[in-house]
Amino acid sequence: MNGKNIKKYVKYAFGEIILVVIGILIAVGINNWNQQNQLNQANIELRENVINQLIEDIVAIESYEKQLDTLQNNYLNILDKEHDKSKLKRGSVIETLLFKVNTMDMNTHVINMIDNANLNQSKASEQLLNLSSVYKIHLEEIKSVEKLIFETITENLKEIERTQDWYADFITDLICKEDCINYVLTNTQHKARMASLRFLYVNGYGSIISELKKNLLKYKESLQRIED
Repeated sequence: MNGKNIKKYVKYAFGEIILVVIGILIAVGINNWNQQNQLNQANIELRENVINQLIEDIVAIESYEKQLDTLQNNYLNILDKEHDKSKLKRGSVIETLLFKVNTMDMNTHVINMIDNANLNQSKASEQLLNLSSVYKIHLEEIKSVEKLIFETITENLKEIERTQDWYADFITDLICKEDCINYVLTNTQHKARMASLRFLYVNGYGSIISELKKNLLKYKESLQRIED
């Protein structure tokens, strides 16, 4: 260190520093690779879970569409319109048309899975984010129409409460007797309200549900085609 070997020691120290830096870079690289690999694997599992949930949601929508078809024919029957008698619901049809809200219970599982996930920069992630947006838009539309349906049914009951003597017995026993049946089948104002409800269910609610199913089928097929 008196000057004779300083170059030798500097070269040695510099070499040691380079080796340490290279070691750190390798360790960081391996760690980043492991983290990216874990993220990619988690995203593959997420995609599989989303696809499975999409299948469940599509089945639920198709089941509701059958119920909606029955409801549609019940309304057409009450409105003296052409309908499929084989699809009429048996039993308490009148009570159902008077006060039951016939909507489907849409869950937010897919939205929660996607929004709470750490997504990578892949085509699948882009599709998942778009899917989450589609769900949110349709769910907002569904909530809006459900509110209208609920308000319409409520107003209908209030009108019956104000004008019909048989209302007290009906709301207590939940049995539509002769006066109730006659009102439902012949009262023109009530039929007009039933026509509005049918429109909300079929042309409003049903159309949104149908469009949602179409989008879910499209995204399911798209996610299934993506290679890992």
